[in-house]
Amino acid sequence: MLEVNDFNAIRLSLASPSQIRSWSYGEVTKPETINYRTLKPEKDGLFCERIFGPVRDFECHCGKYKRVRYKGIICDKCGVEVARSKVRRERMGHISLAAPVTHIWFAKGVPSRLGLLLDIAPRTLERVVYFAQYVVTEVNEEARKHALELLYEEIDEVASQREGDLGKGILVREQVLEHDLAEIQDRKAEQLKEADEQYNADVDALMTEGREMEQDLQSRLGEKLKAKHVFRDETLAQRGDEITQETLASLKEAVSSSMAALEQGVADKKADVQLMAEAASQQKRDAAHKELQPMRDQAAAIRDAVQKEYQPLVKWLDKLRDPIEADNLAVLTEAEFREYEERFGLVFKAGMGAEAVLSILERLDLSALSERLHVEMQETSGQRRKKATKRLRVVESLRKSGNRPDWMIITELPVLPPDLRPMVQLEGGRFATSDLNDLYRRVINRNNRLKRLLNLGAPEIIIRNEKRMLQEAVDSLIDNGRRGRAVAGSGNHKLKSLSDLLKGKQGRFRQNLLG
Repeated sequence: MLEVNDFNAIRLSLASPSQIRSWSYGEVTKPETINYRTLKPEKDGLFCERIFGPVRDFECHCGKYKRVRYKGIICDKCGVEVARSKVRRERMGHISLAAPVTHIWFAKGVPSRLGLLLDIAPRTLERVVYFAQYVVTEVNEEARKHALELLYEEIDEVASQREGDLGKGILVREQVLEHDLAEIQDRKAEQLKEADEQYNADVDALMTEGREMEQDLQSRLGEKLKAKHVFRDETLAQRGDEITQETLASLKEAVSSSMAALEQGVADKKADVQLMAEAASQQKRDAAHKELQPMRDQAAAIRDAVQKEYQPLVKWLDKLRDPIEADNLAVLTEAEFREYEERFGLVFKAGMGAEAVLSILERLDLSALSERLHVEMQETSGQRRKKATKRLRVVESLRKSGNRPDWMIITELPVLPPDLRPMVQLEGGRFATSDLNDLYRRVINRNNRLKRLLNLGAPEIIIRNEKRMLQEAVDSLIDNGRRGRAVAGSGNHKLKSLSDLLKGKQGRFRQNLLG
């Protein structure tokens, strides 16, 4: 037995599922309390002697062992340990829940510890926990990038399909334009080649003519001319003039002048060819543009419509990140989840209820989150800094106390010792019972029903509803009336939950313990 008076202070803290199981003496699987004929506790029920100990001192359930001499023996028939009935004040049981549930103190408290830890609004967290919305629990980054590439390809494909003949028409017209422009370029190249050939021929003729005249004058140097000497319309010497070196120099000047005229002529011709080709090309382009522009506008409108249609998908997939790495939770409605799962089933995992929250909390690295929040506090100001401070306080409290964030999700529910939630027979054969027994009974009934439905492989919607009802039953047990309407017993009075037994003037601390 514990020494009840030997303590200095009381601290409420989180308990791990293994710790709850270590406190427990057995699992409560039936909602029954006592048999109304024999008035003995039902086996595996809320008052089970095998779990919580015997009702009478040193007497097992079946009566095989009686008296103190059998102390410590466990009856091989009924499984009850022969001990003092006082053990029913301290022995605890547990209920293994078929689905995890959130602890209402941490989900609905102010501020919501779960909300701060996951950086999610309490209202949104409530919608996830009570199966109204999905939360993304995991994202495969490689698959996300690949899916984004495929999505862009699909957009192009759909746009091309919708463009149909229009796209083909644009392509054909562009090919015709290309062919016409190529023809113009070919013609230009041919004309330029012809001009070069003509120029070369003219230069050759000029040089030959100049050489012949130079040789003639050279041979007659010092003689007087019998007639006027002309080279290509340019007079070199008059009749009667003597042929001198000056006459030869005049010839060279005349040849150079003719050469310059030829060069200028070919340059002008080439410029004309270039100009004509450019004008013809521009004419073709303008004609094509006039035809293509309405078609292109139509195609652009179709492409814009397709992109607008796919925009929500692209935007969502582009922003999607792993909740742990990005420290940000993405929440989806039922319709969004169905659409995204169908398209990007390999990219992400999403879930509902405490199960989804648990899978995120299990992956949470408090040290990394603490570092990130320290940086955020230093680099930001105002509202963001205030929020980071609040979150950091929760993270540091969890780290220093050695508690895991996933312990805020209940998978094993402790059952109080029966003497702390008694059932008393009144005059006239009726029974008065603690409200906790009614609240525990609701939890066990719903838990057993959920187990049965899971074994039967019931439809998802029925399972989901049953999980929500189990969550509500555990909420009512821990803190009745904190969320939604309080569960009422007979006579329409609100049932007192575990929180009600502890808090306020009539609570255990102020009424019974502090004096």
